[in-house]
Amino acid sequence: MTKPEIPGHEVSSFAQMGSTSGMEETRSGSSHGGKPTLEELLEELVELRLPAMAEQIPLVRMLTHGVVSRADFGLDAIADAKMAVDEACAQLVQLAELGSQLHCRFRQGPDGLHVTISTRSSDPRPPSDRTFGWHVLTTLSGSVTAHCDVLPGGGAGIVTIELVLNAGTSA
Repeated sequence: MTKPEIPGHEVSSFAQMGSTSGMEETRSGSSHGGKPTLEELLEELVELRLPAMAEQIPLVRMLTHGVVSRADFGLDAIADAKMAVDEACAQLVQLAELGSQLHCRFRQGPDGLHVTISTRSSDPRPPSDRTFGWHVLTTLSGSVTAHCDVLPGGGAGIVTIELVLNAGTSA
């Protein structure tokens, strides 16, 4: 089934051998009433690419809600996950180069849901870990790291924030 495309947005879900692009999705089969096993979740990667603009962050929150709900997070942990991802996106949008994209990747690991968010920045430095926003990230996530990979030629880089979210992260 073909889903409608949203200009400037791309959502992908990868499972086992299949991968898709655009708005299409492939999932490994589940043998127990639609509830995925841990092994099936470990094989799945969900990725979203969209313009690095504050107006786009609600789409990332919606995707986060769907991914963490499917990973069996409780209501408080879902709210915490959405807030943490929202804050990470907001920090990266502030650093983003005009016209760049925000890349969001979600992958279930044995220690929690790994979320990697990155964008291109003309000021290649990670977000400050001395801000209230960073405090929010560390409070709502199992772990948070940020780094910047300077691109050849200098002057620009890829800034990345990585979060590990747990179903029981909420305080």
